[in-house]
Amino acid sequence: MDMSPAYEKGVKETCHSHAQVVFDKFHVIAHANQAVDEVRRAEVRLGGAGVWEALRQSQWLWRKNPENLTEQEAARLAQIDQKSLRTAKAYQMRLVLQDIYRSPTTTVARHRFWVWIRWVRWVARQVPKHLLRAMVKVADMVENHLAGILAHWKWGVTNAFMEGLNSVFSATKRKARGYRSTPHLITMLYFVAGKLRLPQH
Repeated sequence: MDMSPAYEKGVKETCHSHAQVVFDKFHVIAHANQAVDEVRRAEVRLGGAGVWEALRQSQWLWRKNPENLTEQEAARLAQIDQKSLRTAKAYQMRLVLQDIYRSPTTTVARHRFWVWIRWVRWVARQVPKHLLRAMVKVADMVENHLAGILAHWKWGVTNAFMEGLNSVFSATKRKARGYRSTPHLITMLYFVAGKLRLPQH
């Protein structure tokens, strides 16, 4: 599950000691992605020499992994002076956090998470005007939920399939601007995602 306090409360009240909470890795990375964007917007607001020009219309660049960038996006990113941008530092932090999930064991992952947490906090202290505050919040979140995050290595489960299905359902609802009744909505969801064998005539 994700790190919603309501979900955690529900598990504690309903499952007691019989459930092992596994915090979904995609939600962890989603928090980091959101933090990168918060850093970008804060940096744009504060301005500075060349900052607006460098970050203008760059929102989607920072959301992608380097290997998923198009040729044009990679060229744009290469033109940005990343050494002086806090957004680029936040992006690097997100990529390192993501790479921790490639760790072979829980022990290695725990060590790398703690190194990452200390690194983020140390870098943030060197940056003026709290520009990396959003990334520090992610580091705090990782520390506070570390047991559930590390449970990923024991169970290897994610809710990525359900998240993808939910995305398809949400798109279906948006396209129709809503449905007159619940049965109509359910019928359309089966039609879109149910892999139904439709008659050819």
